[in-house]
Amino acid sequence: MKKKYNYRNRTKQIWEFCSSRWQKIVHISGVTILAILFARFIVYDLMSLSVFAPMEKATDFQMSDIYQSISESKAIHKLSKDITIVSIDGHSRADVLDVVNLISEYSPAAMGLDVFFPIPEQDNTFLLSTLSSVPNLVCAGMFERDNDATSFHHITQSFYEDSIDVTFGYANLNASSRRDVIRQFVPYVLTANKDTLLSMPAQLAKICHPLRYKSMLSRGKEAEIIAFDNIEFPIISAQDVLSGDVDGTLLSNRIVLIGDIHNIYDSYLSPLHNTLSGVVLHAYALQTIISDNYINTSPTWLNWLIALVLCVLFTICNLIAKYHMSNFGNLFVRLLQFAMMYILIVIGSIYFAAHHNYIDFSPAILMIGFGSLSFDLWFGCIAMYNHLKKLLMK
Repeated sequence: MKKKYNYRNRTKQIWEFCSSRWQKIVHISGVTILAILFARFIVYDLMSLSVFAPMEKATDFQMSDIYQSISESKAIHKLSKDITIVSIDGHSRADVLDVVNLISEYSPAAMGLDVFFPIPEQDNTFLLSTLSSVPNLVCAGMFERDNDATSFHHITQSFYEDSIDVTFGYANLNASSRRDVIRQFVPYVLTANKDTLLSMPAQLAKICHPLRYKSMLSRGKEAEIIAFDNIEFPIISAQDVLSGDVDGTLLSNRIVLIGDIHNIYDSYLSPLHNTLSGVVLHAYALQTIISDNYINTSPTWLNWLIALVLCVLFTICNLIAKYHMSNFGNLFVRLLQFAMMYILIVIGSIYFAAHHNYIDFSPAILMIGFGSLSFDLWFGCIAMYNHLKKLLMK
């Protein structure tokens, strides 16, 4: 006899199956939303993954610091063939001007003088004649933001600025204080009249490498990440220049940057070094421009999309562990959590070293890191709700 098909039981099975599926979707969505909220709070309010950072950098840290550190530690360091730094620590104004004149005799491609002269002396003839006569000399300037916060203007730092015609390159660094980590440089800013104020690295690149300068402008970036990896700069002391004990090939046809190396008032944190002087930071920024060695960054939406997908996968694994791995589910989740975060750092570092592209996996790492906490909070709230519901129904 043919068995009668039970539509009622079949409908009940389908309903239970769909209900179970929807519950899982709700659980996954709830946990993911909590993880997103935690991650956004860390990224946009605490502004760091400071657990990975050295103490002096704990309030200012980015994933690119890890990538550059790993890339720098693996690479063979090269000495720059384009830039030389002359250290003038402890030397007088007269010595600095003598150094500028002596270097000019070696026919450098250009010179960047990262020095301010705020107070005139009784006789300033030598200074004015030197700064106005040396070819391709870029003097340090400063700009500040206008009251409307959208434009900038030049501010006077050296007494001679209205007396002679000199080329300025702005020495501002991309930092609000000396405790900030310098990982980017601002190539240029615009005045209220749409005039361009070039940074010192950009101004020197414009003089010596106009094509690379145009390439920089075509990128249209308000700030560029400095490529610190794989390069060092020859440093000559001012005393060696004054005494003539210097290798002329390190000055001839090179861009020569002149400034203090060990001045504690002009030293800043960097991703790869405890501190670097302003003139060395300008050298790295300039090398980034003239080598066309830019670090491209992935769009923010892509970083968060990757984080969202990985967090959903991690939450699904959490659900599997909760319902099917009662004996060792917690161990599985912790190992998976560590493995996913470690793999992201490895992939990001390899991709950065190979292509100089920076994918910011910090939202993904944070969301995975807070995934277990979000999971526990979500199911803890459900358990509390069910408990209160039972109490109220008694």
